[in-house]
Amino acid sequence: MATGTHAYPLQRVVLSLGGKVPLRIRSRGLYRALSSNSIPTREKYRPTIADPYTHTMGHSLERYLQMKVHPEAVHKEKAWEEILVHGLHSRWGSSRISPLEKKDKPFNWQRPTARMDGDPTKIALQCFPGVDYVKHYASVVATYLSLKGGDPESVLYTIPTAEECMSPILLSNLREMGHVDTVVLGYVHALDRFIRPDVWQHGMHSNDPKRELFGWQIVTIPASGRKVAFLGCRVSFWGDISGHIVRLLKSLNKAEEVIYVGKLGSLDPAHIPNKFIATGSSSQLMRVETIRWQNVLQPFVEDSPRVVYGEHYTLPSVLDETKVWFEEKRAKYNFVDPEIGHMASAAVESGMKFGYLHVISDNLARKYEFDLSNERKREALDARTETVREIQRILLKYFEKR
Repeated sequence: MATGTHAYPLQRVVLSLGGKVPLRIRSRGLYRALSSNSIPTREKYRPTIADPYTHTMGHSLERYLQMKVHPEAVHKEKAWEEILVHGLHSRWGSSRISPLEKKDKPFNWQRPTARMDGDPTKIALQCFPGVDYVKHYASVVATYLSLKGGDPESVLYTIPTAEECMSPILLSNLREMGHVDTVVLGYVHALDRFIRPDVWQHGMHSNDPKRELFGWQIVTIPASGRKVAFLGCRVSFWGDISGHIVRLLKSLNKAEEVIYVGKLGSLDPAHIPNKFIATGSSSQLMRVETIRWQNVLQPFVEDSPRVVYGEHYTLPSVLDETKVWFEEKRAKYNFVDPEIGHMASAAVESGMKFGYLHVISDNLARKYEFDLSNERKREALDARTETVREIQRILLKYFEKR
């Protein structure tokens, strides 16, 4: 059971019920009431604004941002006096879903929604609640406006509370997955050696699977008897959101270990995007001491020519990856992403095993053909095929150990 700073009021209620969320709380009506569209009065902050000339992405930055910004926020015909980014998962009522959401994958496709209520000069952008995600998205919008001749000073954000961050996960269908030994999170829909594309489960009480936060497939490995859940999430579990999920996998699903399969950036110019796999046993969280853990995958990657081992840095936003930051960190760190340190910290706190295998999809040190702005091009995905196949080979070896 979570304790201390992570035992938030709503979490304590749910955990006191053995992890069960009463049906009346799980009902859509009350959940919507709990996640009311009203924005509580709290301090507003101005986001970081990136510059292509000082950012490691250079002129690819604008293309990356264009894929992320909700069109309602950047209408050329309408300049908002205030664009407020805040933490709220809302896809109903007056909330407007972005037409840029990708519909060609089962997970990680839901994006922040927009809402215009009352004041015609203001718009609210609603992110799945997470401190890093809200800050990141506010920076995305402000930076895009600055590049397109808009007013970046109109963008403000508020920081979600701990309970606001935890409640949508607690009230989700996660508990219905049941008890498992191992959870694989992240790029799970690509792991076709283990999963089938059409049989994702969402729990017995799901009336509309597309509205559930999580989907999973559970596989029992014959050689070891290990029960492995391949868990996908429809929202982006950016930054600290990922740590909240790991903690609840322990308390609600009794998971003993988490393996994160995803993508990250490299600080080594020799790492060609989509050709290498990163792993390691440490991560530097900002303003926190280095997180260290025993990498459960280490003995199973040593024979792989694609795997590179290194020191990781957990950075809240891609927009923080400036040339100055890169020069300061390149001598000590090899990899960067927003989640690994949060997940590892949560695993260590919860007494869980942890490991990661990430496709290197971006290089901060050298300009290659593919980066974050075009990583979903067919050529990039094709280049990644063999790398994902190697990840699956490593996972199978690990799962089959007794």
